[in-house]
This record gives sequence, C-alpha cells and structure tokens, in this order.
Amino acid sequence: MAASKQIDDDATHRFAWDGISFHVPRDWNLSGYSLRRNVSWVRMEDDNTIRLEMEWTRSHRPLDMERVRKRFAAVSKSLTSAGAETHQVDDLPPLWAAFLYSMADGRRLLAAYRFEPGSNFFCFFKLHFESVSLREPPRLIRLIARTFQLHVQDVVPWELFDIGFQLNREFRLVATSFQAGRQLIIFEWRRRKLHLWFISLADMILKDKSMETWCADFLNGFKGIRGPRFSPGDRPGIISARRSRRYPLGQGEEIARWCFRYQAQCANLAAKNQLVLWVFQYREDSDLNRLMLQLGPAAMNVEQGG
Repeated sequence: MAASKQIDDDATHRFAWDGISFHVPRDWNLSGYSLRRNVSWVRMEDDNTIRLEMEWTRSHRPLDMERVRKRFAAVSKSLTSAGAETHQVDDLPPLWAAFLYSMADGRRLLAAYRFEPGSNFFCFFKLHFESVSLREPPRLIRLIARTFQLHVQDVVPWELFDIGFQLNREFRLVATSFQAGRQLIIFEWRRRKLHLWFISLADMILKDKSMETWCADFLNGFKGIRGPRFSPGDRPGIISARRSRRYPLGQGEEIARWCFRYQAQCANLAAKNQLVLWVFQYREDSDLNRLMLQLGPAAMNVEQGG
C-alpha cells in the first residue's frame, strides 16, 4: 500500500495518560477508561462515534511474543471469518505492527500493537472508521506510532481535553468527574489523597471575589472533603485548612487514612482562562515532597516509541 501524506500536527492534540502519550486528531477525546493492575483500557470518541480503543499491560516480568501473537490472532480471526478484507500497514516505526480490516458495508477497523521483545510493556489499539478511503486508517496509526512515548521519569504528564499537568508517577488515578467547564481528577498514594480541579471561565468566576475566597467557598461546599474548614490564606494562591468543630478528633475518612493534614492551593492560568485548584490530604511533612505537581510544559524525559 502506498504511503499517504503525514497528518499535520496542528490538526492533532496530545493525549497523555498513566505514563503513556501519543497524538490523535483534535476532535478525538477520552470517553471511557479502566485502570487495573493487570490490564488497563481507554476509549476515545469524536462528535459522532467511537474512534479508538487502547489496552495496555505492564507485567512484573518480560512478556513473550507468543502471548502477543495469540491476542492479535483472536481479533484477526473474528474479523476475517466475517468476510473482512485484510491489508498489512507498512511504513511504521520499529516495534509496531498493524493490519487494516475492510468490511463489505464500508466500515473499516485497524488493529495494531507495539511490542518490544524482552519488555514488560505491551499495548494494543483498535481504530474504528465508518466510511473512509484506504489511506485514512494507515495515516492515523502512523501518527499514533510516530508520536507514541513511554514516560519513564519520576514525574509524568497527564493531558486530556483542555487540561494538562505533571505528577509523581507513584500517584494512582482512582476517580474522575468530567463535567462541562469543570474537571475533577482524584489520585492516591499510600493512603494520601489528591483532589485536582480544572475550572473554565475563570474571568467570570472571579468577577466579584478573589481567587482564594472563591476556592475556599467552593471547597467548603464540596461534600467529598468533610474534615477541615477552608479560608483564604495569608499569601496569593494559598488556602488555609483548619480543624472543623464538627470533627474535633478527625472525620471518618481522615481516621481511616490516618491523614489529618491538608495542603490547598490554587492558580489562575490566564492563557487558558482556567482556574486550577488542588487539595492534598497527607500525613507528614515529607509527603509534600512526593507530590511533584507541576502545571507547566509537559516533561520530555521519555522513552521514545519508535
């Protein structure tokens, strides 16, 4: 199959998640996920339908090629038995393999994997297409493969929708709440807990209140954190947390986690008209050094995918 023109990077955005990142078309966004100990999964959709599914695993020991072949063969058999026409995709970076399956009704599915012999990491992609030319699916998997990165440093990037940050890789994602104009992401590390909000339209929110006052009021009304009472701090971007009279000995979750201390801060990202607010529930001062939360450009100390 002849190589097609490379997709313009301006028409894409980077998706970074759980120590992995790659570029996808600008209108593809996260619509579902599952993070488990053995196999993790994400799904992306555009405005109309599902476009991408990705599974990956990080094993405690190197994976064998036979296991990879069996996983791929199972997908291939189900498609070819349904009458799909098969094309192998060429011009991919090393470690990558991909096959395009074309159905009689015009739908196409591209299955691809990245595997390095002796590695403990393996990922598998399925790209879904309704009615496109034979050139479009190879262009998209080449984009993903060309931009794919495994982030191996202590601080890893997270990028999705219009938000981006970096965090210590030891913090594990446990929950999200993605609402229009307000995204909440919750992480844990050894019973410590981080709530991280990205809130749009900061200029409207801060018309009548200071950033610190608005954020303190917001936190006092948030039912997910019941232990402390929040108030504006003595410095810009700082929010104070003091023991609530309702829980003089600690609230139930605080006691269960044995974490009674809080660091709360906020920032106004003027370029994005976005308010960022975070609360770290922790146990001792040394825990603050583990957070490594950064709102700047994504870290680039990575292992390349090609």
